[in-house]
Amino acid sequence: MAILILKIYLAPENKSKRKLMDWIISNSKVEYQQALNLMETRVANIIKKKQSEAIWLLEHDDVYTAGTSANMSDLKDSKKFPVLYSNRGGKFTYHGPGQRVIYLMIKLERFNFDIRRYISFLEQLTINTLDDFNISSHRSEKGIGVWTFEKERFGSSETLHEFKIASIGVRVRQKVAFHGIAVNISPNLKNFDGIISCGLRDIKMTSIANQGKYVTSADFDNSLKENFNLLIG
Repeated sequence: MAILILKIYLAPENKSKRKLMDWIISNSKVEYQQALNLMETRVANIIKKKQSEAIWLLEHDDVYTAGTSANMSDLKDSKKFPVLYSNRGGKFTYHGPGQRVIYLMIKLERFNFDIRRYISFLEQLTINTLDDFNISSHRSEKGIGVWTFEKERFGSSETLHEFKIASIGVRVRQKVAFHGIAVNISPNLKNFDGIISCGLRDIKMTSIANQGKYVTSADFDNSLKENFNLLIG
C-alpha cells in the first residue's frame, strides 16, 4: 500500500497553539478491513496523545459494508461483492473504484463540534468541494449526506430528481470521531444495485462523472484540503 503523508497547520480556537494534522493519501486501493484496523490503531493513539489527528483519503476495492444500524433485508445481493460489518453509524453502503473515501480522525472538542454540528460540517465540506467543480449540491430531508438534482428521461419528457452523490457515516470514541465521507467521483453506479443504500428504498445514486464532469482524485483531494482549511480557519 503506497501512502503519501503531508502535514498542514490548522487554526484551532486558540491560534497561538497551532497543532499539526496529518493528511494521508493512499495511492493504491486499501482493503476495507485493513483500513478499519489502521483507523482503530490511530484513534487509540490519538486518545493516548501518541499520534496527531489525521485525515486519510483513499479508495477501496469493491465491498458492501453494514453500519451499526444495518438491516439485513437491505442486502439484496450477498454474492455480488464481499460483505463486511463496520462499527460506523448508518446502514448499508457500497465502496469501490472511482469513489473517494475520506476518513477523518479528529478531536471534536478542539473544534467545538457536537455530533450534530460535526455531521453538518462534513456535509458542508462536501458541498463546498463539489461546488469547485461546478456541481450544485445540498442537504436533503431524505437523510444525512449530500444530494444533487439530475435530469431523468421518461419517454419524451425530462424531469428533475434528487440523487445522492455522497454518503456520511461516523463513530465517536472518547470524543474522537472517525470514519467519514464517501464521495462518488466515477464509480460504476450499478454496483449500488445489490443493496438498499442507506436504508432508503427510493434513493438513487449519482456521481461527479454522471454529472458530465471529469475530476481526478488528485484534483478532488486538493479542493477538499483547501475547503477544509477555509471552514476550520
